[in-house]
This record gives sequence, structure tokens and C-alpha cells, in this order.
Amino acid sequence: MVKEYKVEERKCPKCSSGNMRRSQMRGFWERVVLRTIGVKAYRCERCFYRYYEFRRGEAKHEKSEE
Repeated sequence: MVKEYKVEERKCPKCSSGNMRRSQMRGFWERVVLRTIGVKAYRCERCFYRYYEFRRGEAKHEKSEE
């Protein structure tokens, strides 16, 4: 079973669609080397273009009580 992850706030570099998902890592190079340096694979659901991107840090939003 392949897990699919919908991705928000990303646009396809080829067609500019906002309909992106994480793509499964394939082969030794992607599973070991790219994952180790923090690279993830993404695929556009519209044009099926596949590309790599460095992981983004997760920002924590805290409410300030003033």
C-alpha cells in the first residue's frame, strides 16, 4: 500500500498547479542519500511532473497574550 500525502502551499514548477503530493522515494539514491540530506520528492497531480525539494522547517505559531 502506497501512502499519498497531499501538500499545501506548493506549486508545480512546470505548470504552476497547486495540486501537489509527496512522491514515493525510489531506489537506493533517493531512499538513502537524498533522505539523509533532507530532500523529498513531490509530484504534480495535474501534469505528473516529479521534482525534489529540501524539507522545510515546520514553523510553530504561538498566541501571544497581551
